[in-house]
Parts: sequence; structure tokens; C-alpha cells
Amino acid sequence: MRRLLIGLALLGFALPLLAQDAEVGKEYDVTIQTEQSNQYTGPYGEAKIGSIAVDVPNAKKDEKYHVKVTDIRTNQYTGNKQASCDFQQQGAQRTGMCIPAP
Repeated sequence: MRRLLIGLALLGFALPLLAQDAEVGKEYDVTIQTEQSNQYTGPYGEAKIGSIAVDVPNAKKDEKYHVKVTDIRTNQYTGNKQASCDFQQQGAQRTGMCIPAP
């Protein structure tokens, strides 16, 4: 029984590492996880597809979006991968383009 519990605990730590990264040309449904703002882009909400960040301008935490990834680049300031995409808010008419990596 103890081995089973240890195995389940290790699996819980490994699952986030197995998450699939976004791919160019594919569509995803995402939920905004955090809200941020900076002097260059203004307010935005961030979601993740695997390790790829998706930044939606003026998005609020827990809003849901349907995105189509058009490009993936490394953000020169953070070193993290960031997707360029087209988005449509689910349950609303709001559409636009995600904030691309600088």
C-alpha cells in the first residue's frame, strides 16, 4: 500500500512535466490564469499551453478563450516561449490578436 501511495505522489509531480506544448497552426481552448500589466503592452491575461505562454490583451482571470496559434518565439526579456495567436472569447463577441513575443 505504501508503494502505491509513493507511486501516486511521484506521478502527481510528473504530470505537469508531461503537458503538451502548443503547436503552430493548432487551436486550443484556454483559461486565463493570471492578470498582469507592463508599460509596453498594458494590461493582459496570461494562460499556458504546456510551457508556452499565451498573453491576451485586457483579459481577466478565469475568462475562457479559443485561440489559434500562428507563431511561437522566445521572449527576449524573459527567455520563455510565447505564442502569437488569434483569439475569440468564449461566450462573448470579443476577438483579436494575442500579444506576440518581443
